Amino acid sequence: MNMRLVMFSGMVMMLVGTIAGLGVSKYSEKQYQCCNISPSVDRGYSQSRAPRTYALVGAAMGWVFGSSLELVRQSTPQEVEK
Repeated sequence: MNMRLVMFSGMVMMLVGTIAGLGVSKYSEKQYQCCNISPSVDRGYSQSRAPRTYALVGAAMGWVFGSSLELVRQSTPQEVEK
């Protein structure tokens, strides 16, 4: 079993999970109506909900999924000896 390959697969999926987590954070913005009191440009949406939390959860899930998938790929069935 090649542990370097397992670690690399986990890291690549961790990056994919981080990007997916940030995307989910951006997608979870809620539309709101405001009276435009602030001088900033109001786009009609609230800010992303805890993007750091979503990114960390996505990274953890990506690491677990990528590493376990590569572990399954690396495992070979033992031949039965008679």
